[in-house]
Amino acid sequence: MVQAHSRYGQAQVATHGVWTVPAAPGTEALQLYALVSYRDADDVQERLQAYLSSPEFRADMEGFDISQIVNVAESVLTPTADSPLR
Repeated sequence: MVQAHSRYGQAQVATHGVWTVPAAPGTEALQLYALVSYRDADDVQERLQAYLSSPEFRADMEGFDISQIVNVAESVLTPTADSPLR
């Protein structure tokens, strides 16, 4: 299921999925991965920060304790020519 969120006029964020990774040995911290896309790659940092502070993000994260998020790292991925996300 893809959820698209319009934010701040031109900004468009779509959530393609959310996954958890078991905690590493010796730690209780789960890792959470979300695959999101933007309409274009301009101002990715600005759009990410706007999304992370939005009600739509809180809705996407329903059931998760957001206070447990201690770090956010992002990677810009470019879909291949045959990717269904292109």
